[in-house]
Amino acid sequence: TGNRNVGGLVGMVSSGSSVSLCYSVGLVNGTDHVGGLVGRATSNWGVTRCFWDISTSNLAASAGGTGKTTAEMQMAATFIEAGWDFVGETANGTEDLWWILEGKDYPRLWWEPAEQ
Repeated sequence: TGNRNVGGLVGMVSSGSSVSLCYSVGLVNGTDHVGGLVGRATSNWGVTRCFWDISTSNLAASAGGTGKTTAEMQMAATFIEAGWDFVGETANGTEDLWWILEGKDYPRLWWEPAEQ
């Protein structure tokens, strides 16, 4: 929540900066330059393979990233298709950085436990 340059993850992305392999699911409120993931971007090239939940953020627009429904955000395929390295797949790498409780939760880093 804020006035200007408010995003679910980043308020403002300027030239020379980058945001990659991330997501946001929180409610976003603001008055000027407000976005589900990024509030304002002076250059859109710096936001890659990032998503926000359009349902939980209550926003269908963002200055960067791709908006998805809650159901899409809780599917491994959404992220694997964007190149995220998930446990059990090798097309995007073998480091197994992410895992997901399909249909019940959002992606978590490999070491994060499931919510009880």
